[in-house]
Amino acid sequence: MRPVRTADLRQWGMRWSVVVVAVLALVAGCGRAATVSEWRELPLPAQGARVVELVPVRDGVLALGSVPSGIDRAPAAWTSADGSHWHALTVEPHSPYGFLAELISAGVGDRTVVLGRAFGGAHGNPRMTVWSGDSAKLVEYPQIFELFGGPHAIAVTAAASLGATDLLIGGWDGVAGRYGAAIWISVDGANWPRRVDDPALSSGPGELTGASAITTGPPGFVVVGETQRDGTQLPLKWISPDGVTWQRTPLPGTAALATQVGCNPTRCTIFGQSTAASPTVLCWPTDTAAALPGPAATTIDTVKVVVEDTRTLAVVRLDGAVHLLSVSPNCTDWQDLALPVPAARAQFAELPTGLLLSTIEDNGSRLWLRA
Repeated sequence: MRPVRTADLRQWGMRWSVVVVAVLALVAGCGRAATVSEWRELPLPAQGARVVELVPVRDGVLALGSVPSGIDRAPAAWTSADGSHWHALTVEPHSPYGFLAELISAGVGDRTVVLGRAFGGAHGNPRMTVWSGDSAKLVEYPQIFELFGGPHAIAVTAAASLGATDLLIGGWDGVAGRYGAAIWISVDGANWPRRVDDPALSSGPGELTGASAITTGPPGFVVVGETQRDGTQLPLKWISPDGVTWQRTPLPGTAALATQVGCNPTRCTIFGQSTAASPTVLCWPTDTAAALPGPAATTIDTVKVVVEDTRTLAVVRLDGAVHLLSVSPNCTDWQDLALPVPAARAQFAELPTGLLLSTIEDNGSRLWLRA
């Protein structure tokens, strides 16, 4: 028998290395494929539909967005119990921008209140529209231009509803000439007086407040945002049991923004980001606990937070790419869940049958269910 030479051992070692690497790659690839294959594509509620918001309702989910209409798009909304079978709501616009609006945010209480957005005018700025109705029909209630726009406007960003009270949040140039957080409140879905002088919300001397997101939870209405003092951004949370009386709570930390909040019947979780040279995603498990860091990126945009019993899920755009993040209730054990396809924009909501995801493109969406 020929003696084994050192060169033979090296050759066998190289061959086994190639085999081992190939097997590991196959295993890793199968694991990734198995994770991705947990997503099942669902039919759209209408041809060319763009679903840009998904809102839980008692019997399933309310989907908001738009459908093609000639060379433009028209507002549209649907409900579904399972993500596969859709019922179209009657959508009744009454203003020129209402016919061109895309529905972007909603709150569901005694009524369904919806915020819509179209672009137009001399500068192509967003033109906000408000809608009210129920699970069968949404009616636009036109407002005077300077209620949401004009020289003192900053933004109107999101809607919420609790009982018979509807709220919109945004920013406004207040009576003292300082930009700050503002709310619009309605008890009938049609009339929306603006409140910009509440000392808990508006900017005090030496600061600029901003409201980023709103939801409802155990305290009532929950708004998150920030204040800027001496060039430093500080995260804030506001709560109100009725939309009228507000309490401001500073969140632990400096050089940070609170950008989204999600609540279940027992707790709320806040997401945001640091504003340091290398930003990271932040998660506050409570008002008093320090934020815990997640992934880092040059640009961060937290789109939505959903609080489950055992996990908190968030859609976050990191450097322009969507990630579906999962953390434990105490904001540890960060996981980046595989998406069915790469996406630059996405929305999601829970259904009894699983997690419903909309990946959003310029000309439409794709819907997916993860059981």
